[in-house]
Amino acid sequence: MLQKSGKGVAEQRKIVTIEDGMLHILGNEITVGSAEAGYIATNQEFENIHIRVEYKWGVNRFPPRTLCKRDNGLLYGLVGADTVWPTMVECQIEEGDVGDYFLVGGIRGVQDRHENGLFGEGLTPDGWNEPARPASDGNALPEPTGGRKIKDGNFEKLDDWNVVEVIWQGDRSAHIVNGRTVNTVSMLQQPDPANSGKFIPLVRGKIAIEIEFAEIWFRRIEVRSLA
Repeated sequence: MLQKSGKGVAEQRKIVTIEDGMLHILGNEITVGSAEAGYIATNQEFENIHIRVEYKWGVNRFPPRTLCKRDNGLLYGLVGADTVWPTMVECQIEEGDVGDYFLVGGIRGVQDRHENGLFGEGLTPDGWNEPARPASDGNALPEPTGGRKIKDGNFEKLDDWNVVEVIWQGDRSAHIVNGRTVNTVSMLQQPDPANSGKFIPLVRGKIAIEIEFAEIWFRRIEVRSLA
């Protein structure tokens, strides 16, 4: 899906190519001056999964982002209409911001903060081994909110391969950068399509890779079901 051109155009215009078994985005000179924002998504929906990707930045940047930080994203929980941008959760892949959450299209959640300042407590490669804890010290659960949830720490490399992982279990997810859990959110919710103004847990949806005006390579894209 691209912002203006629609489905299938990314492949036709070679905005997305497969080279040496790797996904190469915006690496072909045919796209100069005509790059668009969008994404490539799975047809299948997933739930209770561990996503793992390896990425490395290229050198090409395109208008209107030629002087901006290189930007991309690992998208999951895509539900509803296939548009730019869809209702989804984004694990941000941007220079200096890898691991941020962007809750898009009305999705909301609660960023986990523990007393000892650690994210991902009780988290294993197969999910959490304990129930989610509230993000506040009080007895009442905090109200989920949308928007951006800033990551904790900066562990990505700008000139080498990086590993980004998402563990999504029920209505809770974690973002892991080069082996370090940098962000977790609980109580992920989506607008209820059957009841305006109401929310339901976000526990299932498609997965996608963003296209966002900067050249990037992906290799070893893996999706594993949690036990």
